[in-house]
Amino acid sequence: MQVLTIGDSIMKGYGVSPADAWPELISAANGWDLTTLACDGAGFVDLGNPAECGDTLVDIVRSAATLHPDLIIIEGSSNDLEHPNSELLAATTSALTILRSEFPNAEIIGLSAIWPTTDPPAQLADINSQVHQAVTAVGGHYLDIGQPLVAHPKLMQDDGIHPTAAGQVVLATAIQTAITAEQQAIIEQKTNTEHQSYHRAA
Repeated sequence: MQVLTIGDSIMKGYGVSPADAWPELISAANGWDLTTLACDGAGFVDLGNPAECGDTLVDIVRSAATLHPDLIIIEGSSNDLEHPNSELLAATTSALTILRSEFPNAEIIGLSAIWPTTDPPAQLADINSQVHQAVTAVGGHYLDIGQPLVAHPKLMQDDGIHPTAAGQVVLATAIQTAITAEQQAIIEQKTNTEHQSYHRAA
């Protein structure tokens, strides 16, 4: 299965080996053909590091047009904190609309943003809500993985923002668990719908 992940420095594995980033860990466990388009500092509105990409997540989404993913995972980002919510919602909606237009048959999953402490800024909930709204509007699925790094300072690098390799393992486990549960729910819903259709036909 070809999988595309789109996000920020946490998804990229800032400060750890690229192979230790959570998309790579999940990919290795599932045998995915993975492409990760992630940039330090990037958000739906916030520009990424100019030395690396200088793009927003919307720009990164546009750059993916030549790919052929079966599954797309895109995450909210704390990089977008302090931008106006109206601007963030418009950009997030634009990114997901572009993804659906380019990849009409792909499964799209939106992930909640990662925060390392028990007192996330109030706007982080708004960012998550915007991802939820935008991804469900295009027929995708939103997964809130909570904050699995909270209260585990040893899982964080010295900057207090980016997870260590061990922290990336914790993220990979949480995200894999959420994806598996969501896919199982989809299968069960499809099975129930088919059973109901059969009984109506009978």
